[in-house]
Amino acid sequence: MWQRVLIVFKKEVMDNARDRRSLLIALIYPLLGPLIMGLMIVAVGKATVSGGGQAMSLAVKGIENGPMLVDWLAQKGVEVVPAPADVEAAVKDGSVEVVLVIPAGFTTEMAAETTTRLTIVVNTSRLSGFVSVNRVASLLGVFNNEIWGQRIASRGVAFRALQPIEIDNINVTSGAQIADILLFMVPPLFIFNLFMGGVYLAIDTTSGERERGSLEPLLINPIERSALVFGKFLAALLYTGIAVVVQLLALKFAFHMAGGEGSNFTYTLGMRTILGIILVMLPLMMAAVAVQFIIATITRSFKEAQTYLGLLPLIPAIPGMVLVFAPVQANTWMMTIPTFSQTLLLGQILRGDTLVAAHVAISLLATLAFACALIAIAVRLYEREELIFGG
Repeated sequence: MWQRVLIVFKKEVMDNARDRRSLLIALIYPLLGPLIMGLMIVAVGKATVSGGGQAMSLAVKGIENGPMLVDWLAQKGVEVVPAPADVEAAVKDGSVEVVLVIPAGFTTEMAAETTTRLTIVVNTSRLSGFVSVNRVASLLGVFNNEIWGQRIASRGVAFRALQPIEIDNINVTSGAQIADILLFMVPPLFIFNLFMGGVYLAIDTTSGERERGSLEPLLINPIERSALVFGKFLAALLYTGIAVVVQLLALKFAFHMAGGEGSNFTYTLGMRTILGIILVMLPLMMAAVAVQFIIATITRSFKEAQTYLGLLPLIPAIPGMVLVFAPVQANTWMMTIPTFSQTLLLGQILRGDTLVAAHVAISLLATLAFACALIAIAVRLYEREELIFGG
């Protein structure tokens, strides 16, 4: 039997290797996601680098109203420049990221030791503006504390007596940078592309052959239906595996380019990590191909199969998109859910978390059992002539 499986496998692989659409989906399509991801990381990294760690330029309206504050900012390494005449318009169109407005009575109110009000104009819809306003607010907070300390010291009160608690923040996240947040986008993107790798081969070898009239002569040959299904299944699985490997190598290259000189993105995708991801994803690849064969078999036409299988990748990718904004703590029962368990494990791998061996084992076995059940259904469908011939 396995010799006949190998014959079918070779035939389907060679036939689809000559098909540009199949190669496009397996080789080119997986490159798009990592390319977009890399560009996003570079853009975010540049915005955060320009907003932190480097000399800051701050547009100030009313420089003459607060020479003391302006001199203090200069001592902190801030380059103070005059603000445009129309402050709000300049911030809105991106000419300046943030503007500090010093009111006319600032010096008088400071001398009188009363409360004065400063205004920060910012467009937080821009990431660079969001980063800049945080820096300005932090600087003004330091200035405020210094003035406060001077005032209470002049009254004979120690500053530390009014500050009983100091809080230190320790961020334990690996590579705690804003650009690293984009890593959470990788699992749903990866799962989506995984369900696209062998989709064309699955459609072409079922609905496509049925429409071309080449499936009936194939079934007349003295070959078991199971051998026929396994051969086609392994061919589609190979193309899915190629798409996964291409995507991982593209991600490795994208991360390498995004972590170039001047970038705060420090994540690298090593070969050991790539092999671990492939191992975790292998049962899901099998399940994905089996689902594709089932849908392509029960649909009545090539176009109908394309419609359904074009929407299929969205279903397993949705949980990953939800986890981007509402992460959950992985539990044992979650590992029994195909696609969801792989999304959780992939996220843990990318974040550098230590994997729980029991979680990995349960995910592999549960998804493998699910894939085997789907393959058995596909074989059973091939034994029903009315479905094979669109009846």
